[in-house]
Amino acid sequence: MKKGLSIFINKCLKVLLLLVVFVTCGLYIRYVEYYKSLNMEFVALFSITTIALLIAIKKGFSTRRILIGIMIYAFLIRLAWVLSINSVPVSDFAGMYERSELVLNGEYSIFKGFNYYARFPHLTIPVLYFALIRLISPVPLLTLKLINVISSTIGVFICYKISKEIFKEEKKTIWGMYLAAIYPATIIYTAAYCTENIAISFYLGSVYLFILVIKDKKPKEYLLLAGLILSIGNFFRMVAPVMVIAFILYTLVYIKKSFKYKTVAIAYILIAFIIPLITVNATLKMNGITEYNLWHGSETPWTSILKGTNMTTFGRWNEEDAEVAAAFNGNYYETEHASKELVKERYTETSPAKLLYFLGRKYTFQWSEGDFGGIYWSERDIEPKDITIDLNNYGQAYRQLFYLIMMVLTYKGLYNRQQYLKNSIINLLYIIYCGYGLLYMITESQDRYSFIVSWLFIILPLTAFKEKI
Repeated sequence: MKKGLSIFINKCLKVLLLLVVFVTCGLYIRYVEYYKSLNMEFVALFSITTIALLIAIKKGFSTRRILIGIMIYAFLIRLAWVLSINSVPVSDFAGMYERSELVLNGEYSIFKGFNYYARFPHLTIPVLYFALIRLISPVPLLTLKLINVISSTIGVFICYKISKEIFKEEKKTIWGMYLAAIYPATIIYTAAYCTENIAISFYLGSVYLFILVIKDKKPKEYLLLAGLILSIGNFFRMVAPVMVIAFILYTLVYIKKSFKYKTVAIAYILIAFIIPLITVNATLKMNGITEYNLWHGSETPWTSILKGTNMTTFGRWNEEDAEVAAAFNGNYYETEHASKELVKERYTETSPAKLLYFLGRKYTFQWSEGDFGGIYWSERDIEPKDITIDLNNYGQAYRQLFYLIMMVLTYKGLYNRQQYLKNSIINLLYIIYCGYGLLYMITESQDRYSFIVSWLFIILPLTAFKEKI
């Protein structure tokens, strides 16, 4: 079963990721033509640091010194970026930030009835987080960005630790850390006021602990800590159940242990993940802050699925589907029934050719933007004078080229049988990718949504190489 699942996933991804590579390449060509040139300043900067790393490795610098250097470099380029742009919260993030002031004044009606955060209660913790930062900091926006910088830098180190557990070659793991340090998406998003910046570090931490357990480097009790850390990350970006399912599937198929061991391991993950969620949820409700469960609001999740089936917008947000709930005055069951009927109609009354095109385009465009929408969320609604490093006009081609290289290497790694058949941990990453790919095929699609697992394309490109690079 283990080998069969690995081969099945591998064959599926060879088709799916090839489509992503083609679209990513097409977008790169489009950006080069539109912006007329590739930004040579970025190319020069990262070429110099790449050469410096090559020299450091060749001269035999200690791994510790190299890692410290990469960490400092990762921190400084993120800090330089957030200080170079006077970014402001926009769209949902603007709403969360503005309404966090109401929370500080003891006004919790925004979390009740059919108000936005009652309809989508998974945004509750980010609102409370913004309120906390506004309470303790005289410069809350700057503080939020600095926290993003610190969290993103920590993520660089955890990527190294994960790579070290997956690959045997020390040089390969060093390059993995360097890729994490210069990865455009994780740099760019530090200037955006989205809590994925925090969530990612917790997601990575849980993956690292899970890997330590499955390699027998830590006892299975550490899965309690892995589940707890993942649960914390889930508060900041509530899509972690996909990770839980990936952990469970990997445990059942790939871990060579007794049935009892697997049962206890799965129980540890579920208990540690669910208890904090239930506890925080109950505390918020008992204190009159929220009315609905954090995972189930006053609007049916079928409205998100409905938006995800819109053929005109290729599953993106659209006003037509967004107004369905309002058409039924917020009635949960009537909205759900209408949404289901529309979803059924779209899938059954659309020609197979058109449906296939829709699904292919929705999937590829979810995973083909090199910054996962980061530049848009960072530079939107600000004046040119507030931007020192203008990535929107001068960095689009560069970040897309970087991502294209990562995707090509990821695809090449699918043909490295040494990895996906003999190094089973790689399949955990593939399972995670497939899980989120399926989630965003079912629900509403946005470039930002896949940012939560953008770190996969830091580690997976390393599978393209043999143990020595």
